[in-house]
Amino acid sequence: MKRTVTLSPDARRQLQRLRADQRATLREALETQLGKDDATVPTKNRFRLRRPSPYADYELRVGPLRVFYRVEEKMVRVVLIGKKRGDVLLIDGKRLTL
Repeated sequence: MKRTVTLSPDARRQLQRLRADQRATLREALETQLGKDDATVPTKNRFRLRRPSPYADYELRVGPLRVFYRVEEKMVRVVLIGKKRGDVLLIDGKRLTL
C-alpha cells in the first residue's frame, strides 16, 4: 500500500543536520521502505518497537541512522531521526532511550 511520508518539525530539523550523502541515502530509504512498501510489514531493517514508546511505534535502520515513525491510514509520520553509535542512540546530540 502506497502511503505519503511526512516529517515532523523535529525530524525535518534532524534531517537537515545530517551530511548531504546521509540525507540523500535517508530520503531514498524513506521513499522505498516507507512510501512504496507496506511500512507495517517487518523486514530485516524495519520493525515494530518491542517496548511501547511515547515517540513512535516502528523503527527503520539505514546504516548508522535510525528513523522512528508512526503509521496512520494513508500516511507515515516520521517523528525522530537519530544516529546509533555502539549501543547508544543519539538524537540531537543527546542520548535517548526509547
